Amino acid sequence: MKFFVTGATGLVGSHVADRLLARGDSVLALVRRPEAAEDLRARGIDISMGDVGDEDRLRAAVEGSEVVVHCAGAVNLAGDRELLWEVNVRGTERLLAASVEARVSRFVHLSSVAVYGPAPVPVSENAPKEPAGAYGASKWEAEKVVQRYEREHGLEAVVLRPCTIYGEGDRHAVQALSRVARLPLIPLPRRGNRLLDLVHAADVADAVLSAATSSTALGKAYNITDGEKHTHREILMALERVTGRRPRILSVPGPAMAALKALPNLLQYASPSAAKRFKRLGAIDLDIHYSIEAARRDLGYQPKVRLEEGLARALGWANEHAA
Repeated sequence: MKFFVTGATGLVGSHVADRLLARGDSVLALVRRPEAAEDLRARGIDISMGDVGDEDRLRAAVEGSEVVVHCAGAVNLAGDRELLWEVNVRGTERLLAASVEARVSRFVHLSSVAVYGPAPVPVSENAPKEPAGAYGASKWEAEKVVQRYEREHGLEAVVLRPCTIYGEGDRHAVQALSRVARLPLIPLPRRGNRLLDLVHAADVADAVLSAATSSTALGKAYNITDGEKHTHREILMALERVTGRRPRILSVPGPAMAALKALPNLLQYASPSAAKRFKRLGAIDLDIHYSIEAARRDLGYQPKVRLEEGLARALGWANEHAA
């Protein structure tokens, strides 16, 4: 099959492209930076230079493709709404329009669990969509655009909502965890027993490949995690087994955590940037866990990469590419 992949230089997109090549599919990748294109070419991936802001380039690039896998997206924790909307919403709509014109047989869209916001666990796909920030709001708006193209143009589409992704090629989550592991002491609520879901990029790639062909998945959205329950403490213990380093956890008392959660409201007008930082900090006192029963049922999704193995692989890659 002929696949068109956006975000192939990113974490998920690179894993998807490599998996497709390994099974003999043709892969054309949309790439913004010429220096990144050389690495993809060396791996046997065809290149189309451009980005999701160029409607004409998208139309020409998608022509002849059978499946579009849309992994590209902006992740801006500072909440730059215009950037997020331009890339995640308007960029997705341009790609959808090009896909309809090219008569592709399937559109697989990478969204995020950020569309939910805080919710009782385990969070299913039917939970209310109440994104807590601009990033989640942009991903939910993009999903609504996908739904509109399904209704109005008959486009066959599947949406995947991964949780926090890590793996070989990751330059964000694993580095953050490594920095935390080097701290002598880390304050966490409830003795580090809050839940946090993770998923390795290789498992997300498996879900993408299944979504590209599953007849039962059309028009649906699926949570994607590694299928396990991890507490903050357990994640740090896994890091210790891989790196030999684990900070001592300082349990933050309930009243102190309540004060931290109240700070964003107090700082909202005096220092909006500080308010946003403290608001994100409050998220560590939430259980973050999602159900993947629908993905298991409809996609045959079976996560393969256990946390400790995944961390070892990701950290090994990071050490090799430290320069």
